[in-house]
Amino acid sequence: MPILRMFAAAAFAITTLTAAASAQDARLASTIAGADRPGPWGQSSYDYSLKVSKSIFKTINLQRTKQGLKPLEADASLGLVAGSYSGDMLSGDFFGHFAPDGRDLQARLEEANVLQFAEVAENLWTAEGEIKWEYQETVRRAVLDWLNSREGHREAILDPNLRLAGVGTAIRDERIVVTMLFGRL
Repeated sequence: MPILRMFAAAAFAITTLTAAASAQDARLASTIAGADRPGPWGQSSYDYSLKVSKSIFKTINLQRTKQGLKPLEADASLGLVAGSYSGDMLSGDFFGHFAPDGRDLQARLEEANVLQFAEVAENLWTAEGEIKWEYQETVRRAVLDWLNSREGHREAILDPNLRLAGVGTAIRDERIVVTMLFGRL
């Protein structure tokens, strides 16, 4: 049974349901099937969500290398679980490490048959309302909020034992949700 480390949610974010990522992109950023549509984020909610997820992954790796750590490797199963949970939080209108039905990260991993990890950590981020929809600003805010958090987010990012990760971003209306999962086999 995997040992899970759960980290409390940080700051604010922006969300949209998006079309499924290609198999190659799923390693970095799985998204939930839904309406790909134009909005304040541009012509495609899917493209925006994918850009955010990929850029967060890249930015987190830059932070790790600055600290002398090896970069994370993208893991498709973590990306799919992360993207699914971001979509669940949007569609269920909640935010947190526990779904309204009580499911936690352990339950979500088991439901997805993702059982190979000895340890998994979860960072969440959300924003809503009047948001600057430049994806670089969204990425900057999410990563800075995690790095400045006193609730374990920074520790997950800089844990040398957590070497695999997946990011999922979902957008709807004036809200964005980002989930990043870190794992150790």
